[in-house]
Amino acid sequence: MKRRRREVRQVALTEESRRQLERLWFVYGNYGPKTTPGNHQFIQGFLERGQDERDFNDVTAECLAAVDAVLEVASDPPLD
Repeated sequence: MKRRRREVRQVALTEESRRQLERLWFVYGNYGPKTTPGNHQFIQGFLERGQDERDFNDVTAECLAAVDAVLEVASDPPLD
C-alpha cells in the first residue's frame, strides 16, 4: 500500500482572510463550541505560520469546509 505524502503548503493571507480565520478559530479552536485539538491546530497553523497543515491534523469536515470557504474567497480575482 502506497502512503500519500504529507504536504505543508504556504498560504498568503489577506488582512480580511486573517480576520475571518481568527473568527473561525474562536468557534473551532481556542475552547470554542466546536473545538477539537485538530481543528485548533489546523487554524492556528494559518494564523501563526501561514501554513495549510490539513494533512497533519484531524480536522472535522465542518471546520475544513469553513476554512476552505474563507481561502476560496481570498483567492478569487478582484472584479473589474
